[in-house]
Amino acid sequence: MNKKLMFLAALLLLCFMLAACSVASDTGQNANGKAAADNSAAGKTPKHLTVALFWLGSNLDPAEGWNGWTLARAAIGETLVQFDANMKLVPKLADSWERADNTTWLFHIRDGVTFHNGNPVTAEAVKNSIERSLTLNERGKTTLPVASMTAEGQNLTIKTTKPYASLLGNIAEPLFVIVDTTADTGKFVSKPIATGPFMVTSYTSDREIEVSRYDGYWGGAADVEGITFKYIKDDNTRALALQTGEIDVASNVGRSSLSLFDNNPDYVIDEIASLRTQFVWMNYKNGLLSDVAVRKALSYGIDRETYAKTLIGGKAAKGPFTSALPFGYDQITAYDYNSEKANQLLTDAGYVDTNGDGIRDKNGKKLEFGLILNSAYESDSTVAAAMQAQLKEIGVSIKITSYEDLTDKQKSGDFDLCLSSINTGITGDPQYILDFYFKTGAEWNAGRYSNLKLDAVIERLNAEFDLQKRYELAAEAQQIILNDAAYMFVTYTPINIVSKSFVKGATMYPIDFYLLDNQIRIEKR
Repeated sequence: MNKKLMFLAALLLLCFMLAACSVASDTGQNANGKAAADNSAAGKTPKHLTVALFWLGSNLDPAEGWNGWTLARAAIGETLVQFDANMKLVPKLADSWERADNTTWLFHIRDGVTFHNGNPVTAEAVKNSIERSLTLNERGKTTLPVASMTAEGQNLTIKTTKPYASLLGNIAEPLFVIVDTTADTGKFVSKPIATGPFMVTSYTSDREIEVSRYDGYWGGAADVEGITFKYIKDDNTRALALQTGEIDVASNVGRSSLSLFDNNPDYVIDEIASLRTQFVWMNYKNGLLSDVAVRKALSYGIDRETYAKTLIGGKAAKGPFTSALPFGYDQITAYDYNSEKANQLLTDAGYVDTNGDGIRDKNGKKLEFGLILNSAYESDSTVAAAMQAQLKEIGVSIKITSYEDLTDKQKSGDFDLCLSSINTGITGDPQYILDFYFKTGAEWNAGRYSNLKLDAVIERLNAEFDLQKRYELAAEAQQIILNDAAYMFVTYTPINIVSKSFVKGATMYPIDFYLLDNQIRIEKR
């Protein structure tokens, strides 16, 4: 490890120690001396929990943006099928399904399910809900290329416009949380009528959601009577809130604070290897970044192994998909840290330090880039600082700027480099991510990368129903992306949920839009 990374590692360790010293041990009270999250009468087991979320959508209408993820995390809404802890598709609102042919899917909607207003969930209701999402959400028709849907009783038939092998996984995406469209849909921004074990009682934008138990839930009523979901975007602030008793459960506690709860009987940590990939978008509108030699030099110039093992945990990334997914991780060749090779690539391409300031240039243009990141995510800030130090050693200057939200910058292309992370396994299939993030002109292809050969491989996934062949195509697609050094893949970040020890049923799933269900409960203290 070079001296600068050793310094960064030491600095991070110091942060651990300071955090441990500066926060008082849990006394069951919050910072104002008031009782923590236990608002029950003395001697009785409490029936209310307070949970901190690391992200909250723009509102609660699942058909808009990525809001469905909030409804899934808060156990408010459900899809036809979902993934279990082993990434296997399991029944939810649909209790069975089959593919009749390459363009026809048959679903049977579970009998006895009702919406939060008591209305029955029929195939017609499901059809209307899916059609609403397809109409209102810009990624709807790409996610589900539906030609027609027909409903009869509890039987739903979906016909696609073309063979579409990834339909089953895509319909598990919370964009397709099922809601009652016969209700006043204009109120869904604050009170959606869905089917989960909890229903919304109040909502404050960008702050919190209050839910109460839905006693008519088809899977059995939850033991917990109500939950307050607080939006606390900063990793370390969530940890502090957990220690002071403001909350009972925290999703994604920052690495520098996680040790505060380790080996402490008052808390339970559930940390797993996630399906999230931390990577750097490179904006092809920047002429320097359109040079493949520059992109490859940047990729060789960062030490992913050290970032993962020493700074933030997790695993060094090779490509878009983590090793936890069977999408060809072992078949692809990626970029190991090699500063000598990075330097040689830049020199051979004509980038030299002409004025002795340590920064390479060519034709009067310096290798200087701005890098944007989300200020709330500790792991991104830590890795960005490490990258900045290492890339300077190969003559590349990085200026880091943090924002509370990167969406506008990404959509407008107003950046050079953008450090972010995405869950690359949200549908249990490679096509969704390749379609949305790497295909020419794709909605979330923020850097505007394009390779027609890659597009053709992605297109072949539509009609390939053999799983092993799909995985081989995914490996082929990844290698094309890596050969182009399209973007920089940095780490596969771990995810966690930390809860008070009296909370049971709070489990971390590989897909992080699952958090709670009707099994959440409180044991007597």
